[in-house]
Amino acid sequence: MRILQLSDPHLVAADQGLVRGRAPLASFERALQVGCALDPDLVLVTGDLCQDESWGGYVRLRRALTRHVRGRVALLPGNHDHPLLLDAVLGRTWATAPADLVVRGVRLLLLSSHQVGSAGGELGSLQLQWLAQRLQCLERRDLPLLVALHHPPIAIGDAGMDAIRLRDQASLEVVLCPHLALRAVLFGHIHQHFQGFWQARPDVPLLGCPSTLCSFRAVQPCPVGRPDDPGGRLLDLAMDGALQHQVLRWGSP
Repeated sequence: MRILQLSDPHLVAADQGLVRGRAPLASFERALQVGCALDPDLVLVTGDLCQDESWGGYVRLRRALTRHVRGRVALLPGNHDHPLLLDAVLGRTWATAPADLVVRGVRLLLLSSHQVGSAGGELGSLQLQWLAQRLQCLERRDLPLLVALHHPPIAIGDAGMDAIRLRDQASLEVVLCPHLALRAVLFGHIHQHFQGFWQARPDVPLLGCPSTLCSFRAVQPCPVGRPDDPGGRLLDLAMDGALQHQVLRWGSP
C-alpha cells in the first residue's frame, strides 16, 4: 500500500491569500500534482490544513483534493484548524481523525492532537482510551499498523518546536509500543524532515513530514539535499510489514 503524506498546507479562504509571504493554495496544488503522479492509494494530510480556520479554506481544500486525488483521503486537524468545520466540509467524503482505516491490507489509525487555543497538542484521556480499546480488539500481529497525528510524539531537538509538541507523548508511547504490528508513527507540525524512535521500539520510525508551504530550519540533514523546498513523504508498506519511505521535494509554484 502506498501513502502520500502531505502536511501543513495552511490554506486560507482567499484564493490569492498569502501565508508567510507564500500562496498556500498554489503550493498545495503543486504538492498534489507531484505526489499524485506517484499513484498513491491514500493521500494523508497531517494537520494545519486551514490557517484562518475558515469555511472557505476547507472548501478550497476539498476542491483541490477532488481535482487531483483518485484514491482515498485521510485528514487530521492541527493547531491551525477548526475540527468541527473540517468535519462539516470534508468528513462526509473522506476520513477525519479520530478514525480507524484499513486500506489494501494496512491499518491506519488517525489521531487528533488539536487543543483549542493552544499551539501545543494533546490527545486526552478519552482518545487514549479509545486508542487502547482499538488496539486490544486487534490481534497482536494484526495487519501492519501506521499511526498518524499532527504534533511530534518526541522531542526533535529544536527548543521552539519541542515546547509545543505532544503533551501526553509518554502515554501514547505506553499505549502503542506493546503492539507488535506497529510499523511507523507519522506526524507534521515541524515543517521539516525528521526521523527518530522511542527507546522501547527502536524498530519503529517516528517520521516528521515537510510542509507543502514552507520549511523551518532543519535539525537533521535533508536526505535529498533540499531542506528549504516544499515537500512531503512517500511510504510503501507491504502486507508482510516491510516499510520503505522517502522524503519528496519539489520547487515552489
